[in-house]
Amino acid sequence: MKEEKKELLTVREASRILKINEKKIYALLNEGRLPGTKVTGKWLFPRAELEQFMTGKAHETVRRSFWESVVNKKVLLLCGSDDPVIAMAQGVFHAVEPELLLFSSSVGSREGIRLLRDGFCTVAVSHLYDDDQKDFTFPVIREYFDDPGEVVVVNLFYRNIGYVSKQSAVSSLREAAEGGMRFVNRQKGSGVRALVDRFMRQEGIDPENLKGYDSEVFTHFDVVRSVAGGAADLGIAAESAAAGSRLTFGFIFEERFDMIVRKSSYFDRHVQAFVEFVRSEHFSNLLGTLKGYSSRDTGRVVYEKQ
Repeated sequence: MKEEKKELLTVREASRILKINEKKIYALLNEGRLPGTKVTGKWLFPRAELEQFMTGKAHETVRRSFWESVVNKKVLLLCGSDDPVIAMAQGVFHAVEPELLLFSSSVGSREGIRLLRDGFCTVAVSHLYDDDQKDFTFPVIREYFDDPGEVVVVNLFYRNIGYVSKQSAVSSLREAAEGGMRFVNRQKGSGVRALVDRFMRQEGIDPENLKGYDSEVFTHFDVVRSVAGGAADLGIAAESAAAGSRLTFGFIFEERFDMIVRKSSYFDRHVQAFVEFVRSEHFSNLLGTLKGYSSRDTGRVVYEKQ
């Protein structure tokens, strides 16, 4: 029987497949890291499990290489609010800083701040607004950090947020509810969802009376696609996401969009490289290519209102 057809392999055959010596095979067995079984005093290895072990080791190598890059501060993990500029910035940043990589995850502003607190990302991005304190970002930071002085907040831009619809401009959620319009919402924890819930309270609308309130998507482009594709009649999105569509954009307000980083890592090279990138023409040119942005405070450190 040919070796490649055998379902059970000897130590020598396993050594040849794994490209390691037999001594290492026994060491892995003693550590419980290699799948094998003893039959009449001899070790045998199921071929399928051995191949799975090899695949797992390959994946482990990739994961180790990636996390070593994170530890060595060559990768910035950015989590929080969604915005088209963030996605566009990833490739441009790498072109400017070839030794560094920027990855982003649109998990919502609040979740981004939690992940920053728990050490799962380098940068959080947020546009959360507290209507009681009349301030962006800092009221939520206080929910997750005992001392807001633990973080540095840098403005990325201001952007226009509004209603997107196929019909004439909508001016309120009450108008949508009373007109029976189907709404597409954002996920819990996102800045837009917080805005929707605030409007609902202010306008005295029960979620059950707004069709589609429980229909959630994760990005501004998802909102635009839902409305443009007919799955919904109305949503709230950034003007930049709506600009490429034929939808009507009804301006609500301009909001501040910030990045948040731990003070302990603010002066690390990869973080400073990103801050300098935000302050550069490369970033301002990105903002200039899209509709609905202002760079009047871009790159400036922001402080809590007193």
